[in-house]
Amino acid sequence: MSVEYGKYVRALTDVSFSVQKGEFVFFVGRTGSGKSTVLKLLSREVQATRGTVMFDGTNVSAMAESEVPALRRRMGIVPQDFGLLPRKKAWENIGYAMRAVGKRRSEVRKAIEPILENVNLAHRADAFPTEMSGGEQQRLAIARALINSPQLILADEPTGNLDAAHSLEIIQLLQDLNRQGATVLVATHDLMVLEQFKQHRVVTLDGGKIVSDGVPSA
Repeated sequence: MSVEYGKYVRALTDVSFSVQKGEFVFFVGRTGSGKSTVLKLLSREVQATRGTVMFDGTNVSAMAESEVPALRRRMGIVPQDFGLLPRKKAWENIGYAMRAVGKRRSEVRKAIEPILENVNLAHRADAFPTEMSGGEQQRLAIARALINSPQLILADEPTGNLDAAHSLEIIQLLQDLNRQGATVLVATHDLMVLEQFKQHRVVTLDGGKIVSDGVPSA
């Protein structure tokens, strides 16, 4: 598959790969290499100029715009900038989508309790994002992505704004979610993280092309 922005900008060129259910895969490369575009193709934030993107037997490339929200509800999407609502408490950030479709406040609070426990934020349920550390905000962003029990988690530079200790904590959390059954795809340029988690598959991109694909320790 290829992605072009206008006539002269190629984000991806003839990229082809498959990910098995339950895999944990790092997509790495310099800024502009195309790693984030790969994740955005899967969530239909961008569309392929050529080629086909498949998810669980569904042709994402051919979906109507009206079908995209349902697709994204099957995914846990963790953006680069956390994307939290500053005037909502932690639990409200997680349950915002549930409230939007008419769920009662009490229903939402009950539903998110196990999610907060899963990301070790139960004690911060009533904190606002501005009262939380960078690591806590990232865990909250991941918790929000878990609200629909997604089959696939897409994390775009989840450690980009964090120090080394918090970076390892976040990848460990994603690894734990992977062990619980989720397929996890992470776009990163954090070499320290890659060094610590050598057991996972790494797809390296350069100039919009895949230049290597495999498990470093193999």
